[in-house]
Amino acid sequence: MLARTLNNAVDLSARLSGVLIFSAMLLALADTFQLIEATHIATILAWTFVALELKNLSAKQRRLILILSGAGLLFAGWAWLQGGDLSLLDILSEHIKLAMLLAAVNFIRLVSRLEPAPDRKGVRSFLTTLGGMHFFSSVANFSSVLMVGEQLYRSERLTALSQIILARGFSLAVLWSPFLSILPMTLDKVPGSNIYAVYPFTITLACLGLLLTLVESRLVRNEELSCYAGYPIKSSTLLLPAVLISSVLLTAWLYPSLPTLGVVALLALLAPFALLSLRNGVGDATRRAGRHIIERLPDARGEIALFLTAGLLAAGVKACIATGLLELPFAETSANTAAFVLLAVVILGYAGIHQFAVVAICMGFFADITTTPTLMAIAYIMGTSLAMSGSIFSGLNFILQARFRCSTREILAHNSVYTLIMLISTLVLLYLLEYLGVR
Repeated sequence: MLARTLNNAVDLSARLSGVLIFSAMLLALADTFQLIEATHIATILAWTFVALELKNLSAKQRRLILILSGAGLLFAGWAWLQGGDLSLLDILSEHIKLAMLLAAVNFIRLVSRLEPAPDRKGVRSFLTTLGGMHFFSSVANFSSVLMVGEQLYRSERLTALSQIILARGFSLAVLWSPFLSILPMTLDKVPGSNIYAVYPFTITLACLGLLLTLVESRLVRNEELSCYAGYPIKSSTLLLPAVLISSVLLTAWLYPSLPTLGVVALLALLAPFALLSLRNGVGDATRRAGRHIIERLPDARGEIALFLTAGLLAAGVKACIATGLLELPFAETSANTAAFVLLAVVILGYAGIHQFAVVAICMGFFADITTTPTLMAIAYIMGTSLAMSGSIFSGLNFILQARFRCSTREILAHNSVYTLIMLISTLVLLYLLEYLGVR
């Protein structure tokens, strides 16, 4: 009897969590398009979700969430004690739109399916698997690493090439996908940034990373490459990512005044529902969406909690700057500033500090003096990508270690040269762009 009561309580808590974050997402979405003023209500619901789900996070995640929250509240408290005009709800709502986006993108899992394409061993198999993983992960988020990794996990281990495909396929998609976290975060938080101003350079860096991955594999692992058997993904599986991303770009071009975060979140919600409705009817689509809200949406707890607490930290830092407690030694940004940010995100990420926490702090520091939005955006996005693929402490590499038994030594060995070359290439690009007058 007691066990049944406890199970019912757990089930009710899970249902409540899903409904809370779904409601927060809808309210934040309506607020984003200025249909209603609901930021504070959405913020309360989202943080209640985090409080309910805190017990379901891993010990490492809980520790990070508590550290970020504590640091943010300390900064905010310091500013308040020194006379700062602060609202607790305003500080807590710093990243509410990113929480909205993360919850919305989670619905793409409803229609994310892997289908293998005909394969031929060797370089072709490597390239098609890398390319498929790269495009599939652009909308499937971390679930792509698990889904593709399961297909590559043979003989109780991942080969070196398979590890590289998962790590770089995902981390390079971060450079250009509006359905992954850092690009929309940058567009929302870096004043003056624009998707079309950033895209030519981040896509160029993504292509460079993919090319470097191929060249490195041929030079260092040519024997394994010649007989590599991967998991090429059927082109029809990649149709959804292509349609979603094309829709975002088209909307941004035709209606530049619309908020990019809102457009991405709305498409992430509507596209899966429309596809399910076409396949099985509106009734079935509604039932599956309802089950997803209750059963699967709370799985986004880790990312949502991380972004909300990182936002709290950023808001606390900004409050201290606004009240004159923290002063910057310069009045505008430049290639030097962008280079510093890039190196800080990567180096501190390698040292174990989460890349999103570093980015949030930097965005808080430089929010009011950013005069080179394109350069700063490139630095934030590229730094996050390299910290994801190379740091043994990143969420991506924790998946490889925990689920696929990859060792920390392997991860560092596979990515050290790549990280160094991409860092140097990005630094050169930043200074070249400044020389050419790109701001």
